[in-house]
Amino acid sequence: MPFGFTHKPLVALAGSAITSFYRKIEVYGSENVPEEGPIIFACTHTNMAIDPAVLSNTIPNGHLLHYWVKDSLFKHPAMKVLLTNAGNIPVDRKTKDNQKLFKGTFEALDRGECIGVFPEGTSHTEPHLIPLKDGTSWTALEYLIYLNGSDASPGKKEGKPAVIVPVGIAYVDKSKYRSRVAVTYGAPISMDTYASEFLSGVEGANKVAVKRLTKATELEMHKMTVNAPDWDSAHAAEMARQLLWLHEDSLALADYVDVAQTLVDLFSTDDERVDRLKANLVTYGQLLSASRLSNSALTDLPLDTQLDPSKEVPLPGRLRTLAILIKDTIISVAQFPFFVVPFIFHIPFYLIGIFGAHLAEDEVETRAQNKMFMSVFISFITYPIVFFIFVWLFGRVPMGMVFAAGAVWLLAKYHTALIDQNYNAAKRLAAAWRVLVGVWLGSNAEMSINQFVDDVAKFAPNPPATAGLPPGTPKEKYVRPIKLPSRVLVRHVLRTRVQVARELEATLLELEDSDTRLKASFWLAERYGGDVLRADASDAVPEYAREWPQGARGAREVVAFLRGRGARLGSASTDEYWAADSDDEKDDIKVLKSE
Repeated sequence: MPFGFTHKPLVALAGSAITSFYRKIEVYGSENVPEEGPIIFACTHTNMAIDPAVLSNTIPNGHLLHYWVKDSLFKHPAMKVLLTNAGNIPVDRKTKDNQKLFKGTFEALDRGECIGVFPEGTSHTEPHLIPLKDGTSWTALEYLIYLNGSDASPGKKEGKPAVIVPVGIAYVDKSKYRSRVAVTYGAPISMDTYASEFLSGVEGANKVAVKRLTKATELEMHKMTVNAPDWDSAHAAEMARQLLWLHEDSLALADYVDVAQTLVDLFSTDDERVDRLKANLVTYGQLLSASRLSNSALTDLPLDTQLDPSKEVPLPGRLRTLAILIKDTIISVAQFPFFVVPFIFHIPFYLIGIFGAHLAEDEVETRAQNKMFMSVFISFITYPIVFFIFVWLFGRVPMGMVFAAGAVWLLAKYHTALIDQNYNAAKRLAAAWRVLVGVWLGSNAEMSINQFVDDVAKFAPNPPATAGLPPGTPKEKYVRPIKLPSRVLVRHVLRTRVQVARELEATLLELEDSDTRLKASFWLAERYGGDVLRADASDAVPEYAREWPQGARGAREVVAFLRGRGARLGSASTDEYWAADSDDEKDDIKVLKSE
């Protein structure tokens, strides 16, 4: 099933959407991708249709990708023409004959073409990859039978065996506008290691070979992504990263996966100090979420030390505070006139993006997709309107339509060039006024921290577990968070921020001094000189069912690793976080009080 004329335009359209939504997409491991097919790209799947868009637009060596689509979608003649022309392959999931199931896939591979698959089977929002299904492995190994001739397709084929290239897409924040993405292509997995067992004819040997191949693919995908055992470890690692690297760009995207996984491993370590820090970081993240603030917006906010939220601010101080924030508002707004024209023309995009996110409130993995799809749709309305406005303006100018088209293109590029600066300024401005209101109203307006912690699941719930569940486990239902006014939490946010910043630095430096052994993903332990404990091989447990080795890294090496990648440890005082406890309010803090 060759690619039709619509494939490349659709990929280009998707590429325009993802590069407009995400600020930076970087690709690593391009050298691992063979120049010629057949190749099966096995990719992680945490962001719905955005994943194939990212995969198709970052794939090295100019490869084009076929994707699997349910055969039922091909029943409508118009859809069949569209899907077939774009290079999609129908898959009949009801048949139990793999040669029939993968017939279209085998034909594409035999032509030396490439397939993009998502072995997790469904898109999800979990703190880790969900267990891989065996379909990708069956495809790669059954293709060997196809090449030698099968009942469904007799006769020996001239094609060569396929390789599986694992792909990890690591989104820093997959649903956040202007976030960053790291795409890593792993080393190709050859079928040579599995072919003899799969083709041996021994009863059950083919299934064992498939399981082994799935296990190998799963390991490589884990190495290229960030995986936490639970949401608390994931949230604690995320908040620690934001506190150690005050600005997102301070941490190179090339280091993001290893740094984030190192922090996850740290907070998976069984240590009383780590457990206490982990709980406090989680609470800080929940406070930020419930108050609709972000650590980056607070970091960028130039607040005067008079704004210590643990102290009552007398009226003159409040007025001075108001003057400071009005001044910063004027500075932030001063740059807006340079952005006003592209902003006005792109208002429909902002509104439709908000609407799209609202439609997917219960599915984090669908928000970016909705925002992008709806923005692409509105672009087919907005840009032609803008074009005809410019045609009217340039109507009497020679080649006026060319000027109009150029003006629309420049307007879009101008918007992209200025959006980050103005978007960040808007977030800082919103944070500034929320902080102002919360501090200005004083402690009488704030919510009890004990009440917040006791009912935190109502205000900042984790995404529901709906994918990768054990058989018989019901899916969790989405709980819509109760929205609180930011003013009731602002003082707690500021107070908690400095507490966890100080505790994070103190704990890491204390662990460094004692060189405590910290839990580590075994591949990171191997990479950075740690220890790897491999379980004794047992014939009773098949190779594919064995647990991965356990890893450990010394705290001294871990802290040096973080510091070497820009973490603020021991070189800058946390006083710049400026909020502090007051003796009369320490007992009011449930999670954050000293043990």
